[in-house]
Amino acid sequence: MINLLRKYKTKKLFQQYGVDFHAKNKLRKKSLLTMEEGSSISSVTMAFNRLEIGARSYVRSGSEFLNISAIGRFCSISNGVVMGHASAGHPLDWVSSHPFQFVDAPLKYAVASTPTRIEHDVWIGRGAIIMEGVHIGTGAVVSAWSLVTRDVPPYTIVAGMPARVIKRRHAPEVVEGLIHSAWWELPVEFLLQLPLDQPEAFLASLQNISKPELASYKRVEITRNNSRAI
Repeated sequence: MINLLRKYKTKKLFQQYGVDFHAKNKLRKKSLLTMEEGSSISSVTMAFNRLEIGARSYVRSGSEFLNISAIGRFCSISNGVVMGHASAGHPLDWVSSHPFQFVDAPLKYAVASTPTRIEHDVWIGRGAIIMEGVHIGTGAVVSAWSLVTRDVPPYTIVAGMPARVIKRRHAPEVVEGLIHSAWWELPVEFLLQLPLDQPEAFLASLQNISKPELASYKRVEITRNNSRAI
């Protein structure tokens, strides 16, 4: 009865705060997930410590959250994407690379690692693998089935195994303008009134009209056994 009541309250909280979190998702005991209003997570594997997901970002089913700490606003993450894949999970300079040497044994093996970070407006295609410690810049695109082993600059399209730069989405001055505008901090209702299909005209419009107050998104904090508004 207690579990049913908790699930009911959690469902109502998610609805009230505009968060879509698949009921089958299970966090680790000490994991902490923060989701902004309008974000959505389908059925995924979760093995991170702390992760923040920005407004309007969505993650399709079959993906994996491993060593990752941040996903910005307005990100589009397709099915089967692995984020924060370990780059050194086995010892290469020991007698064996097998974990029998340090699991339930006196020897210890641990590798210091940095979480993966994904900025705003990033699109990651199906089946891509993002290694731990990689920083994906705002506006970047990662093509399907790519293996990303190094940082991706803002508004850059990468593809391949390992991923290489294919092209830039916009001219340098447009990229600079978009980053400076921080448009992802503005209300969606305001953005929809601007020429979103013409980046140069969009930037010009921002300079010629009064900007509204920054968007104020509701946030939900989720742990293994509890969820609350923050």
